[in-house]
Amino acid sequence: MDNKALYKISYGLYVVGSRIDGKNAGCVVDAFIQATSSPVPTVILCSIQANETNAAIKQTGEFTVSIQPTDVDPFIIANFGFQSGRDADKWANVPHKIADGLPVLEKAAAFLRCKVTDFKELSTHTAFFCEVVDAWQGEGEPLIYGDYQKGMKTAAQEAFKSYKESGKVPVKAEKWVCSVCGYVYDGEIPFEQLPEDYKCPICGQPKSVFEKQ
Repeated sequence: MDNKALYKISYGLYVVGSRIDGKNAGCVVDAFIQATSSPVPTVILCSIQANETNAAIKQTGEFTVSIQPTDVDPFIIANFGFQSGRDADKWANVPHKIADGLPVLEKAAAFLRCKVTDFKELSTHTAFFCEVVDAWQGEGEPLIYGDYQKGMKTAAQEAFKSYKESGKVPVKAEKWVCSVCGYVYDGEIPFEQLPEDYKCPICGQPKSVFEKQ
């Protein structure tokens, strides 16, 4: 069987936040779907049984979901997906806040707060059936799992390797992009230090149309 065929099933990447024994827990998941929209929105989360986050959800019966945007820092995925919360304080490595007692990322496409109503143990995972008790908008469009596999997985692996070797959280490089033609400035001089009469080399638009990303 070609497992890569499964990458083409359309779903996203999500950071789940919960608490266990008084501390924050979290992990990256892809198996998360909406089951119903009314009268109460319900979702299903499949979580690896061996994960600390799985135990946290069973302990508290609730969790948050930070829906990852297309411009997510690859380190966020690496941080929550490539190490165990039993060995590292994942939330200490990333910008986050506490929403009604549970952690969420500061930046995401949208946020959900879920309450478990039932669960079923599968061979390696637990399927949690949940009500969405709160939801709020973030920024950006959601990242699709297939796009992560094609264009971001390597960057996430490299970011995590740098983190393990240096012991420091890698800083995401800022990009300045022309809002007219999409040209990305990558010169050695910091964009802010370019002269005010700088123009986009592709479309000739002024410095003022560039946006930091």
